[in-house]
Amino acid sequence: MKGNPTVLSFATIVYSKDYPLLELQARSFARFADPAKVASIHVVLNDVDETTLRARIEPILAAYGPLQSKVRVVGGDEILLGAGQCTRRSLGDRLLIEGRHRIPFVRKGGWRGNNGYRTQQVLKLGAARIAEAEQMVILDTKNLFLRSFAEAEFFSDGGAARLPFISVKSDFHRNWLHQSLDALHVTVPDLEALKTTTFSTPFPVRRLLVLEMLDEINERYGSVQSLFGSRRRPSEFMLLNAFCLRSDLALRPWFEDAPSTALGLWPTYSQQKLEDLIARIDEPELLSLGLHNRAVSMLTPETRDRLFEALARRGISDRETTQSVLNATASLAG
Repeated sequence: MKGNPTVLSFATIVYSKDYPLLELQARSFARFADPAKVASIHVVLNDVDETTLRARIEPILAAYGPLQSKVRVVGGDEILLGAGQCTRRSLGDRLLIEGRHRIPFVRKGGWRGNNGYRTQQVLKLGAARIAEAEQMVILDTKNLFLRSFAEAEFFSDGGAARLPFISVKSDFHRNWLHQSLDALHVTVPDLEALKTTTFSTPFPVRRLLVLEMLDEINERYGSVQSLFGSRRRPSEFMLLNAFCLRSDLALRPWFEDAPSTALGLWPTYSQQKLEDLIARIDEPELLSLGLHNRAVSMLTPETRDRLFEALARRGISDRETTQSVLNATASLAG
């Protein structure tokens, strides 16, 4: 293993449309993470205009408190176009992926002008190249911690990443898995009997597993960004599952089934479901909250107050700051 196996590396991918949420995540790190158990925190920029996004993030970094010295902001080029990170770069890749930001009417908002949703997944995998510990945890900006945690909540003594396993029931889950299996030329005899890891963040994973998979993707496609820039539609976490399923349908030794300790608020949920979830906010086993700002805007004033008060009670953020962060994010999302 690289580094001390008792410490964790974290990576958060940040986009210009949601970057204010990073302040709540940073405050939760400062409140609950033991600096001695954190090897590194990488804030990875996923934006066509990295210079502007970097400048906007800079004032937020102080919110990491005693962890600020472990935080490094990195651009996408560092983890996708560095030495040895591609086995080949075709002319098409150079023009349509690396140079997409130069093409009028085709340029999008993600890394080098690519689709932000796709590059978000690419950068999550690429972050393994710069993690400073073997045990890493991938985050989105919407994730914040609700209490203190030990590394054993994310990894077993044997090094397996601990997270919930789920059956393949939804159409999107099935399609992501099918596309990922196909991309890596893996055959699974019976999807109906299969369970995979969840596909939500926080997502713990061994750095070695990601690097081995990236090596195979490079061999097949030239680079991970080339795979995601193609017509194939895998997902980052189902690719990791597909890579493991080739050897063991139980996902050993890389993953271990564990109870869910995450609560997620999504704008696709009904208001009743959102209210039911907020009612669970004080459950002591909950470790993290996925706080989608558009979901919060759907809550009744009473339920929103309950959420804001819970964050204040935990010492993460006062109501005024939480409201300010969510308003700023909402204004960017439109």
